[in-house]
Amino acid sequence: MFDRSKTPLPGKNLTFNIPAIQNFRLNNGIEVSFVKKEKLPVIYAEIIIFSGSRLDPANKKGLSYLTSLLLDEGAGEYDALQLSDEFEKLGTVFSVSSDHDKTVISILTLKEYLARSLELLSKILFQPRFEEFDFEREKKKTLHKILQLKDEPSFVASSAFERRVFRNTFYDAPEIGFERNIESITNTDVKNFYQNNFLGAGLKTIIVGSLSESEAEDMLNKNLGRWQSLELGQNNFIQPSLAATEYFIIDKKDSAQSELRIGHIAKKRNSEDHFAARIMNTILGGQFSSRINLNLRERKGFTYGAGSAFHYYKESAMFQVSTAVNIENTGESIKEILSELNGILQKISSEEIDFAKSYLIKQFPARFETFPQIAKNIESLIIHSLPLNELNLYTSKIEQTSEEEIRKAGPENIKPDKLVILAVGDKKKLLPQIKEHTGNFPIELDIDGNQLM
Repeated sequence: MFDRSKTPLPGKNLTFNIPAIQNFRLNNGIEVSFVKKEKLPVIYAEIIIFSGSRLDPANKKGLSYLTSLLLDEGAGEYDALQLSDEFEKLGTVFSVSSDHDKTVISILTLKEYLARSLELLSKILFQPRFEEFDFEREKKKTLHKILQLKDEPSFVASSAFERRVFRNTFYDAPEIGFERNIESITNTDVKNFYQNNFLGAGLKTIIVGSLSESEAEDMLNKNLGRWQSLELGQNNFIQPSLAATEYFIIDKKDSAQSELRIGHIAKKRNSEDHFAARIMNTILGGQFSSRINLNLRERKGFTYGAGSAFHYYKESAMFQVSTAVNIENTGESIKEILSELNGILQKISSEEIDFAKSYLIKQFPARFETFPQIAKNIESLIIHSLPLNELNLYTSKIEQTSEEEIRKAGPENIKPDKLVILAVGDKKKLLPQIKEHTGNFPIELDIDGNQLM
């Protein structure tokens, strides 16, 4: 019989082997990261194009996003419906996504249909139609989506927060752009962006699945061999300096909750103390049993969940605490979060460090369960110019990070006196609370994160 009165002993340390990553170049110089997985006759391939919203003109934010939407709206001899039908016949899942730093085109297909799927992908890459009626439809859908997002407090809070943190840089606007910018974009703008900032941008490829390296090389050479990367002009990023803490609100009348975002600019992903900062943040707000969540959710009952994270872009990063709380508890929630931010600078126990390390190591294998997940891990290395063996060293780096390094990571990466503090909710309820609990009177912003006069 199982004795439930005794705590089970911990199991043996888990062993997990990272899938082997091979690197090779196509005839035209394109770098390919290849992972062979033989258990299933499935292939996942993605093309990373270094063309994102960071290249949008200042008065046409959202141009890269709109261009990505139009890529698969007809290509070569196929219109939008015909192209969709061709993928559907193969059972191939095709996807295009765009963010600040890149556009990613991907396929997930059976091995027997890989050649045809790559052929269709190459048509999308080299021969997008950009028909006027497709453009008008996608533009209208984008405008409708922006209107919907404006009604979502979580999106409003996150985009406005980034606008204040990354002020006056190419990261200070949402990838989808602003309504006023989308309205001014023409199909000619899209074609020019594709020609000038997309077609000639740097490109890298990841392929994962049941095929040999030579098979992958042959198929990719056949379908991507025409690509010629050009030297694009540098869009220099000037890191915003940290500034004294400021409070902001965005009015959402009669809201029952408020969305909170608290944080600041942070070090890039390739900083020397990345792993120490990751462990430190796991204790602060990076897991369910973190200090912030236990405080706001378990002890106070203000929220269903609260956490903190470092968000990394190619040229910068930000630290952010995020949560949604009962609007009556907004002021006290801010006060408690600030207390936790200051607390992590003062003391971190050995028990907390051991638990955080165990959590990070044991959840690591779950990041490699599917072929797309494997590719996304490699993609992160590519975006942040990290060596491919970074994944193999992950567990040992977590284990070998000293307690001293973790405690030092607090004051190195968390700046409680240089925060952007933003609340989205009914300002009639927010203003007196924030004044009472923090002694500060917040600046009001519009829904796009611009200061109201």
